[in-house]
Amino acid sequence: MNAITPSRADRIRRLVIDSLPRPVSVETGEIIFGPGGALDSLDLVNFVADLEYRIADEFGCEVVLASEQAMSRSRSPFRDVGALVDYVGELLPA
Repeated sequence: MNAITPSRADRIRRLVIDSLPRPVSVETGEIIFGPGGALDSLDLVNFVADLEYRIADEFGCEVVLASEQAMSRSRSPFRDVGALVDYVGELLPA
């Protein structure tokens, strides 16, 4: 697991928020995807594709967000912005 610096977390958080197809309340930990989530399955597919593109552009490396690793977790990395920022931070090389 990579340690994520505050500045890197802020860059990732900005990318996540800018990629969302509709506003999500970051402060309250609003659910991105799942029961009661802001996005439906089609929105999630588009969001993930856009976010992967933005990550590659920002950090110069490609990541695959919707992987078996992500789907096998007991808590989805797509549940809220904070969880997704942490997950992206794990995937990015140090």
